[in-house]
Amino acid sequence: MRITELMERSVPYRLVGVSALEVFFRMPAGAVSTIETTAGIVELATIFDHVDFPGLPGWDALVRLDGRRILVRSVERFGEADGPTAHPLNTFSWDPDRRAFADPTGLYESLAEARGRLMTPAKSPVADTDVEPVPVDGMDGLTAAIIAARFPLVPAGYPRDVPTWSPEPGAPGLWHRLILEQILTGRFAWRGLDILYRSGYVEEALPELAPMNRTDHSKEGHPEGNVWRHSLETLKYRKTPAFSVSLALLLHDSGKPFAEPDGHRRFNAHAEIGADLARKLMERLEMSSEEISTVGWLVRHHMMPGALERLPDHRRDPIMASPLFPQLLEVYRCDLSSTFRGPDGYYRACRVYRRYLKRARHNRDEHRVRRLVDLYVE
Repeated sequence: MRITELMERSVPYRLVGVSALEVFFRMPAGAVSTIETTAGIVELATIFDHVDFPGLPGWDALVRLDGRRILVRSVERFGEADGPTAHPLNTFSWDPDRRAFADPTGLYESLAEARGRLMTPAKSPVADTDVEPVPVDGMDGLTAAIIAARFPLVPAGYPRDVPTWSPEPGAPGLWHRLILEQILTGRFAWRGLDILYRSGYVEEALPELAPMNRTDHSKEGHPEGNVWRHSLETLKYRKTPAFSVSLALLLHDSGKPFAEPDGHRRFNAHAEIGADLARKLMERLEMSSEEISTVGWLVRHHMMPGALERLPDHRRDPIMASPLFPQLLEVYRCDLSSTFRGPDGYYRACRVYRRYLKRARHNRDEHRVRRLVDLYVE
């Protein structure tokens, strides 16, 4: 990733931590990037059109650039060993001008060996089951979770030994939102979330979600066990690591621990309960109104695709008319794929939806819907 706004002004900067590792493992830049620069706070405000100073722990500014977020740390000189670069993996950096890595703690050799084993022709592309342990002393639970979510790397000793991590008291909701985004948009998001839970972070920072790990599922339908494990399992089946869909998958059954049984329905109205819980959680994490509306809608209606064939047109057509419906089908597909039921219900729902699109050409012709249909609808 090259930041032209800084390069055009000859302002030195370097990618650090996760962003440097993305270069090292030849992966595209994530939705949240991390950099250090010698530009001061005032200078940053003159360079970028959209820069905020929200008081995030360890970072001085948050820049919004071309639909992405860049966490910025302003330093007098590179190589300072405090703040977010205090542990070894986050001292690993990439200088785009010199096209060189800085490795003050001697990680390069072990990282290069891991990259060599993972990126040989026989293992290209990296499979979801490929993983390399990284023996890094002093890595906290947050770093371990983000690294494990975005790269085929886990801390040595995982899953038996996971470092603990507690957020700083009073950290703004935006900080936790950025953490979730970095993890959920990672290719191996389920591993990162597993480490977050084992580290104690979920219990402390996202207490609304902690009961999911204490709510058992029926073993006949859910081989993975409880609601939390099921939600993590769904993330393995995503076609893309899109944030809204990934967050909806994490939250789609979040209402089950709070649902009351009603006859044969053990988790009656859990979708509605989950949608309300998701909305309150996202508001606390300072997410945008569009994100709150999108994810809340996906959670509320996540069971609807399974009923399409049984519903009359006046009940199902308003749901299928939503431009979010292709994403809802993706949530449904991932949900089914993590159970014993298999994907047949998803294919039936796709057929019903395609018949609807033939009748409602205005939806089919909209560019955004057309793109999502091509991506998510069989």
